[in-house]
Amino acid sequence: MIGLRSDAVVTWHDGVLTIAHPFGSQAARGLTPRIAALIGELPGTLTDEDDLAERLLKAGGTSQETALLYLVLDRLHAVLVHTVEPMLRVTPISRDAAFRLPGLAPDDTVRLSRFALVRGTGEGLILESPLSRHRVTLTEEAMPLIAALARGVMVKEAPEALAHLVAAGMAGGDVEDEHPALRAWEFHDLLFHSRSRVGRHDQPVGATFRFLGETPPEPALKPVPEGPVTELHRPSLDEDSPPFTTVLEGRRSVRAYAGAPTVRQLGELLYRVARVREVRPPAPGAPYETSSRPYPGGGACHELELYLTVQRCEGLAGGVYYYDPLGHRLVLLPARAEDARAMLTVAGMSTGYTAQPDVLVTITSRFQRLSWKYAGLAYAASLKNVGVLYQTFYLVATAMGLSPCGLGAGDADLAARTFGLDWATESSVGEFLIGGSPGL
Repeated sequence: MIGLRSDAVVTWHDGVLTIAHPFGSQAARGLTPRIAALIGELPGTLTDEDDLAERLLKAGGTSQETALLYLVLDRLHAVLVHTVEPMLRVTPISRDAAFRLPGLAPDDTVRLSRFALVRGTGEGLILESPLSRHRVTLTEEAMPLIAALARGVMVKEAPEALAHLVAAGMAGGDVEDEHPALRAWEFHDLLFHSRSRVGRHDQPVGATFRFLGETPPEPALKPVPEGPVTELHRPSLDEDSPPFTTVLEGRRSVRAYAGAPTVRQLGELLYRVARVREVRPPAPGAPYETSSRPYPGGGACHELELYLTVQRCEGLAGGVYYYDPLGHRLVLLPARAEDARAMLTVAGMSTGYTAQPDVLVTITSRFQRLSWKYAGLAYAASLKNVGVLYQTFYLVATAMGLSPCGLGAGDADLAARTFGLDWATESSVGEFLIGGSPGL
């Protein structure tokens, strides 16, 4: 059975049939009005190709028109919906979709792709993969087959369904294990990569403001937690600084310290890197509060927050602090001592036990600040913002003669417990160590 996506629009003008869909359009020329009328009925419907040909003949079509109908349907395979009743429906989701049923032998074994994912949606269960340019909607009848595909199923057990799954890129043989590039990809990384960029799916991506008028945007600044406050040093921005090239070329990850940083140095570092310079009200094109900070952030959302776990810092007691970027001060949090020690231990582990952390800066993301505006790429944008913040920390710390070191991993659950956060609302996305002057 075949059809067209329900959101496809078919037009017939001056002998040209055009099928427009969310990811592009496809045109066919040289058709007859009778063929164009039949194809115009396909959006949102399902029919058999032979039934279409029979209807064409009953409407007065010739054998030549019937041959032309089959030809155009073959050329439109990439944009057609294909079904195997009552099990599954294959829908194209990309402008580069290509659907061709493979020639499978009855004794061939087919396995589910290790990149395939089954999840629930408003349409029911769907099967998708970053390697595929199709989406497969599943019924309950299909689930035993999908489960069996994990270990492999012989083609003769379900030839039509397996052929459709292979054509859709959801199943196959051992190609993924033999392909050098695919072997290097982990499931979650490839899925994240494909879904946070355009080209392999049909979902909205970019500044769609998808919650505008539904929920209010998160404020530019989160409420400052209650607790003892340490006011931080505010340096003069007119002071002489090392040449930029000297700083850039001298940047290194330093894990051995000759001494601990001072609270004055910590204040200068945070002021130059992460303070709020200005808060701006909603404006045309940006119907949410924005802020200006020394480092750039997507959409000026600045969803990142900083928490400091201090082991050694001259003039500042050890403990866990929240950095208030507007007031430029530290607020002591009521974290458990064992959680603080665990945070520092995990940070040391991330350096391969080559560093004994003085100050750990944990970067969290208030995800809704970005997801309120952006569809598809919100989390990817947050990670890019983390990278920008890392480099800003590196350059400023290098210019100040401190020891910077960005870390590649952290414990999000531990951080949420330590800082008293809801993991789904605000979670750690980066960690950075700051030490005193570099050691030998």
